[in-house]
Amino acid sequence: MTPKVTKKEVKRGKSKYLFKITVVGPDDSLLENVLSTFDPVVKVDGIRIVSADHTTDDSEVRAVFMSPKHAALDILLSLTFKGASAAIIVLRDPDPELEVVYRNEVRENLGAKIPTRVVTIGSSVDEFKRNEIHHTFDELIEEILTLREKGQKAKEQEETSTKKKGTETKKGKKKK
Repeated sequence: MTPKVTKKEVKRGKSKYLFKITVVGPDDSLLENVLSTFDPVVKVDGIRIVSADHTTDDSEVRAVFMSPKHAALDILLSLTFKGASAAIIVLRDPDPELEVVYRNEVRENLGAKIPTRVVTIGSSVDEFKRNEIHHTFDELIEEILTLREKGQKAKEQEETSTKKKGTETKKGKKKK
């Protein structure tokens, strides 16, 4: 007879995730520059799409960035926001008023708890700025994974407490 293997004894492989990140901002050329750091950029019906990979000790992540062309913003925002796990706001220079406008747009379309980052580009995208964009992406993915892990742990704790409550009778004795 073989011994019974418990869940804790089973070694899991790497988790694999696919996240969608919406990239928005007031200037199409800036958005194009940011997305092009992850080459290649595919354009479909006014939406620019690019993907990037990220690996941690226990997870493999592929992120799909979606960004609407500004001219098609009203129609395409709903498509790029739907199902997004995070958002990146791209600005040429720091502009608190414009940042608030886009953060409100993210909150309205995705909710208040969605990780959001602001990237300022300045005059051009050089190697330093390219590295900063990739670092921002890595931080964003780590935050998404942390939030997901916390959510899963909370769900597991809730299920465990529900099961315990379900096995007790009104007198406090366990059912057989």
